[in-house]
Amino acid sequence: MKLDKQSQDKRVIATKKNLLQALITLLEEKSIEEVTVRELTQRAKVNRGTFYLHYVDKHDLLEKNIDALILELQDRGKAITKTVLSDAAETEFRQITVEAFTDIFSYIKENERFFSVLFNGRSSYSFPLKFNTYLRGRLEEQLRSKKTVIPYEHWITAVSFAYQGMIYSWVTNGMKDSPERMGEYGYYFISQSVVEITRGT
Repeated sequence: MKLDKQSQDKRVIATKKNLLQALITLLEEKSIEEVTVRELTQRAKVNRGTFYLHYVDKHDLLEKNIDALILELQDRGKAITKTVLSDAAETEFRQITVEAFTDIFSYIKENERFFSVLFNGRSSYSFPLKFNTYLRGRLEEQLRSKKTVIPYEHWITAVSFAYQGMIYSWVTNGMKDSPERMGEYGYYFISQSVVEITRGT
């Protein structure tokens, strides 16, 4: 029986999801270098031929999912950039920024296991760099039309690593604060960094 396109698409999505979940489980136990494609396919209940239809190797599986993760974060962060660049009143600025940060932290919470293995230092050397590049891109958009009281490059570097550190701390300490509370922290952080650094210029 030949499957229609919609059914095929659903099967592909399910296969990729199962492979990612298998990879996450294995990365909770060992480093990416110790993981084998055989282990992945056995855990995901997928044959090796199907695996190689979608991915070159285990690193390709990991990197493509990292890229998808960051693209989702970029999409959810657009509201923050738009608000910072606008002349929104403080009340509106706070509301939109808190909601957007809460949405970002909720997404991280929903993908807690994946973020945890990405931050554990055994999974991907590329993730910290890709994640920081994403953060720098967001900050560059926010300051594109603004003058800063300290050199632009120093500010971008310092704040992008500070954001990354805040998320790293939250994830590696068990996400004890709620996404809503982290949304508030994100607002305070951005109001003190982006707003204050441009004041008086």
